[in-house]
Amino acid sequence: MTTPQDASPAPAPGAIAVTISLPWTIGVSIKPNVLLDGVRVVNAAGRNVYPAAPGQHLLSCEVNVRGSTFGQGDIAVDVQPGATTEVYYAAPLSANLPGRLGLTPQEPYRGGAAGCLIAAAIGFLVLFVFWVVIGGFLLLGPR
Repeated sequence: MTTPQDASPAPAPGAIAVTISLPWTIGVSIKPNVLLDGVRVVNAAGRNVYPAAPGQHLLSCEVNVRGSTFGQGDIAVDVQPGATTEVYYAAPLSANLPGRLGLTPQEPYRGGAAGCLIAAAIGFLVLFVFWVVIGGFLLLGPR
């Protein structure tokens, strides 16, 4: 028969810290979702710490806009007894781009050449509107 003094102590619990980065352009309208071993956990943008038993866990992150989810990323995380494992998630800039999830700080996927073309088109439109407004003042201003 074993006595309580002979029993081995339970392993110290560990933790998983998830830092969620949202793009400033759409960060207000999206809500991040975090699932730890398939169970949704409470979260917010920024750093969130979840207690976890030592061992391997599956962590999934995604963002939600009005019921539609996108930017999913999955990672297997090893938790050591008494240690906190840091994980970083960067939400994508749009629904057709992937999210990034890793053990080092992540930058949002910007889309490469497509992102550059979109930025150039927006810049051109801003300059065009500015040109039209200034031209309108010059044409319709006092003579």
